[in-house]
Amino acid sequence: MSKAENGVKTAYFVIADISGYTKFMSETAIEHAKGILESLFGNLLPAIRSPLTISGLQGDAVFAYAVQSEVMTQQFILDFAEQLYCVFARSKEKMLINTSCPCDACSTVEGLELKIVVHFGDCVVQKTGDREELAGQDVITAFRLLKNSVKERTGLSAYTLISCDALRAMELGDYFDDSEFYTEEIEHIGKVEYVVRDMRAAWERRRSSERTFVEKTDDLLLEEWIIPLPVSPDVAFTICTRPELRAEWLGANKVELFNTNKGKIEPDTLYHCYHGEDIFPFQIVDWNPGDYATGKYNLPMGLTMLETTELVQVGDGTMVKIRFATPTSPKLMGKLMSGMVKKKLKGIIAPDKENRIAKMKALGEKFSHLGGAVAAA
Repeated sequence: MSKAENGVKTAYFVIADISGYTKFMSETAIEHAKGILESLFGNLLPAIRSPLTISGLQGDAVFAYAVQSEVMTQQFILDFAEQLYCVFARSKEKMLINTSCPCDACSTVEGLELKIVVHFGDCVVQKTGDREELAGQDVITAFRLLKNSVKERTGLSAYTLISCDALRAMELGDYFDDSEFYTEEIEHIGKVEYVVRDMRAAWERRRSSERTFVEKTDDLLLEEWIIPLPVSPDVAFTICTRPELRAEWLGANKVELFNTNKGKIEPDTLYHCYHGEDIFPFQIVDWNPGDYATGKYNLPMGLTMLETTELVQVGDGTMVKIRFATPTSPKLMGKLMSGMVKKKLKGIIAPDKENRIAKMKALGEKFSHLGGAVAAA
């Protein structure tokens, strides 16, 4: 019998653990400590969306998983871990800014940190009364990896630990240097190899980076497109940005990627959209998975046009909002020719609007029937 026939699932396991929790609870005012932790968890939980499913809360940790066929892209887990940490860091920062309470709890929030463990393997679902829990050696391994020597080896207290089993499944081994690999000896399990990503560095990059975003109130080339999809924002983001899916709803022959960071899409990655013999380069300038992505079209005579795709969660679905900014240029010739270029762009994009929207909706319906699943890239 196959694994599936035996009820075995192959999945990514993600554990987000608040470190410093026990000390914080035991040494601070319980009523304030309780409120602070509830607020932190209250911000973390909504950020864990399909294709990830929350399996349970473990006091100071959240355990979630994504069945292999539900992982949206190779880099989804990397992007998700960074997004989740940024939610935590932003929430903690707001507390520190807004509180004037001198109690031990409120004055020691800074000591709380988030570490994330990602593993990949097999599991089965066990039912206990009304509850369903994941079980299996790989689930145990994921939790045992919470007790590690990362801080002693690297000095990091805010990090994502990714086992090499998960890294191989994502096909992103080349993204990390040899110096970033470590080994942990786990009793009864053996040696587990992993890599570590610094989440504080990711937060600082995100916080200090300039946001590039086309607003509804900006000078737009066309009226804003609003497209309801019956999937989560993370799945909608994949429909909008994954090369072969983007090609499908754009009506392109194919979409190729250039300037990736060892296979990872991020700012400066270039999409080449092929429409017959014509190529339309689209450069990512701002990349926030599950939230928005902004790209730039480089046009003749120094003109450029920004396009923002924003994802807004509405109930169990997502409202996709696409906005094209009016092309601009710092060059005199570009400014003189902008009217002609605008007219030509409208003539290309506007007639195809309903066709693109219909194809995007069809993809949304397709993936909603799979519980938000999208096959791994």
